[in-house]
Amino acid sequence: MKLLVLTDLGAHSDTFFTDARTWAARFADWVWIVHVEDPDPAFVGFDAGPQEVRDAIARDIRDHHRRLEDEADAWREHGIDTTSLVIQGPVLETILAEAAKIEADAIVMGAPTHGRWHDLLLGNVADSLIRKAPCPVLVIPTAAHD
Repeated sequence: MKLLVLTDLGAHSDTFFTDARTWAARFADWVWIVHVEDPDPAFVGFDAGPQEVRDAIARDIRDHHRRLEDEADAWREHGIDTTSLVIQGPVLETILAEAAKIEADAIVMGAPTHGRWHDLLLGNVADSLIRKAPCPVLVIPTAAHD
């Protein structure tokens, strides 16, 4: 089974990774851990800003990639073949494209941590993904472990 594991690298990431790794160890042959960054400002028609801003964005992306690589190493130590990816683009579209590209058998993600007003105004990636994904979506509750 090929799993696409999604993370926002938020406050509950460590708990989510532990739960997802336990689940994946039982079922997965291969895992892709993916974090989607906001699109490149030039891509969406905005000026990227001064060099300091571009440098800060690049530094954040490198830090996120290092974090995912460290996590992938931990999964490999548990005997799970793992690849980590940081991808820039519109979140939902990028996830769906990556799932199709790797022919994912399932998508695993943490439960959304935004409030109702946020979801009402901006939507919820989990809800949209559940409706549009080409495969099952497993949503692991993360806040319950606090």
